[in-house]
Amino acid sequence: MYKNALEENKKKYDTVQIEFDNKTDTYKLSGEWSWVVLEKSTDKILDKLIVSGKKVIIDGSKVSYMDTTGAFFIHRLISKLQNASSVVSSVEMLDEDLALLKMTTGFELKHDNPINFEYKAGVFEKIGKSVVDLWHTTVELIEFFGHICVAFATLFKRSQSLYYPGIVETISSAGIGGILISSLLCFLIGVNLAYQMSPQFITYGANVYIVNFLGIALLREVTPLLTAIIVAGRTGSAITASIGTMKVLEEIDALQTMGISPVRRLVIPRLIGLLISLPILTMIADVASMLGGAIVSATSLSVGYSLFLNKLQTAVSINNYTIGIFKTFTFATIIAMVGCFCGFRVKGNADSIGVQTTRSVVMSICLIVLFDAIYAIIFKILGM
Repeated sequence: MYKNALEENKKKYDTVQIEFDNKTDTYKLSGEWSWVVLEKSTDKILDKLIVSGKKVIIDGSKVSYMDTTGAFFIHRLISKLQNASSVVSSVEMLDEDLALLKMTTGFELKHDNPINFEYKAGVFEKIGKSVVDLWHTTVELIEFFGHICVAFATLFKRSQSLYYPGIVETISSAGIGGILISSLLCFLIGVNLAYQMSPQFITYGANVYIVNFLGIALLREVTPLLTAIIVAGRTGSAITASIGTMKVLEEIDALQTMGISPVRRLVIPRLIGLLISLPILTMIADVASMLGGAIVSATSLSVGYSLFLNKLQTAVSINNYTIGIFKTFTFATIIAMVGCFCGFRVKGNADSIGVQTTRSVVMSICLIVLFDAIYAIIFKILGM
């Protein structure tokens, strides 16, 4: 059309203009880059302007109009530059022209030397970030505990019922399903402690005092702590994975949409189930651990079973047993609360479930050991 137009009519067309600035290595485009004025001769002009082995800029900010034919010619220019081992470092155009170029030719600017945005934090920055994260997590955990307290306070309102199947399910999985592993491990701990300490008691001729040692150490500290750690690793992680999966599948959002409180439906039943299960598990584990200690005492220290039981009743205060059981209620609360808390923190992908599950176990065990130490100090001060 442009080629066949009369010379006087060609003046009304804003013709294609392109020049190369050697100082700035910039191709300056202007005029109308459309099918009306572009022709085969334009391709020859582009060939003459190709430079090789340079990093160039294409400045199309003064292009008055561009259609798909213009985009095709500009893409031809870029391809020829790349074939000549030149690198187009920047293409400056109006947003709509650049969008048309990308849409019609699939052009994407590729940097030969991409900027490395990787930032390596220093030691103090990492420590500071860890402290801040720990602080925020602690505040969020306390806030979550407040939600649980509110849910408990309003639990028995007429319009808000307790989800009993959730309690039964927790007792079945955490309680009944955990009897074998917790009893077996505590039995082995009883055997191990008695076996390791027996040479010391034999040396001083105080064989019978193995009962005092096992009674206080196992019933008061080791068995409740070990049982809680087993449940935290087994049940706490399962709680986090279960709630995290519901979070990914948007089932928790569905509960909220239906007006059902996720804390009341998901957290409270698990908490009550663990408050019932963990003390019973600990009682059974106490029996298993003392049985392990009694077997080693009978075989290695000549302390018979009847003597072991009589000494256990007279030398070991019932307070040691009740203190151990009392602590399990706190441990159960920690496991349920942390497991649910980490489950609610899962983001919308499967990787987050694994991260939060691991964090749930670590956080639960740390808090269990921390509160066990606090209880030890408190009971020491109270003389118990």
